[in-house]
Amino acid sequence: MKTKSILSNHVVMLMALFLAFMGYFLSIYRGNMNSASNYSGLIIAASCLYSVNPIFGGELPENKVLRLLARLNGLLLVVWFVIIIAQLFL
Repeated sequence: MKTKSILSNHVVMLMALFLAFMGYFLSIYRGNMNSASNYSGLIIAASCLYSVNPIFGGELPENKVLRLLARLNGLLLVVWFVIIIAQLFL
């Protein structure tokens, strides 16, 4: 039972983070900075609330698709951070 709840936590949170990243990058592409700032808050909150966070060195899920999604979310987190820093200087 515990394994299934951990797997469902991975599924829900990894998908939520991926959708938040996609919403952020779409908002940046369309030039809607108000919406992008809302997504930034959601990304920060979801990353902090995710208990067994594979993005920050926690355990990766057993499923290959979820493992790939966790690594993709980690890459998107780095890209998001670089964009935030670049926007501060522009």
